[in-house]
Amino acid sequence: MTDDPRPRAARSDDPLNERRIGGEQVYDGALLDVRRDRVGMPDGSETIREYVVHPGAVLVVPVCDDGRLIVERQFRYPHNRSFVEFPAGKLDPGETALETGVRELIEEAGYTARIWMRLGVIHPVISYSTEAIVLYVARALTHVGARLDPGEFLELATRSEAELYEAIESEQLTDAKTIAALALHTRWNGAASRSVRLCITGRVQGVGYRDFAIRAASSAGLAGWVRNRSDGSVEAHVQGERKTCDAFIDRCVQGPRAGRVERIEVTRTPFDGAMQGFELRRSE
Repeated sequence: MTDDPRPRAARSDDPLNERRIGGEQVYDGALLDVRRDRVGMPDGSETIREYVVHPGAVLVVPVCDDGRLIVERQFRYPHNRSFVEFPAGKLDPGETALETGVRELIEEAGYTARIWMRLGVIHPVISYSTEAIVLYVARALTHVGARLDPGEFLELATRSEAELYEAIESEQLTDAKTIAALALHTRWNGAASRSVRLCITGRVQGVGYRDFAIRAASSAGLAGWVRNRSDGSVEAHVQGERKTCDAFIDRCVQGPRAGRVERIEVTRTPFDGAMQGFELRRSE
């Protein structure tokens, strides 16, 4: 139905699907948008579903050059206590997830980042909210100073992964999104190999960037390709051993002398067994 605020159904043929018959908005507050729907069940019966509509959010795992992670302490009124969390915030209208992550990292932690790795997405309260949180890792940080919203108060600290896991065990860290992001970050760091797509933006066309990438990847023994894109960015696909791929991404931040890299977006891709060596591909 046109007034259905939920995401589109993942599968129209799922035998467990519940069919929305109709609904109403129960409450529209500064933050909460509460709905009550009449729903048709798989066995033909009807029931009521109540849930909160959420615009979505982004969490950022900021990684310092020494490997320590930036966390914050923030008071959460419903629980009447402060929680240890990674920086996070909800999407503003018209923002992409990456734009939200960039904004929140500056506002809450006071950093910009040149490498953004998308870890994945979580649904923290699937029983009564539409909220989805996209998770990013931010590296190659530069401190620019926090820009907190009026009425926003928090404390920043750096912790090692081991210290954060100890905090989980002692129940000092109980925030679900932070625990999920830490687990995915640890798994990513422990992977034996990588297959990733890079989108490199800045002054990267007409400065020898593709030749630089070919030399760097070939000398490291990585497979993949590189090409220019019509939007002025450079796109590359690399796969190989984890440490080698990560070192290549770090080199891409610097680029050739005439270039200036503003940001590298990293996304996971399936392994392509047919790729051998590193080549130049036609611009897109």
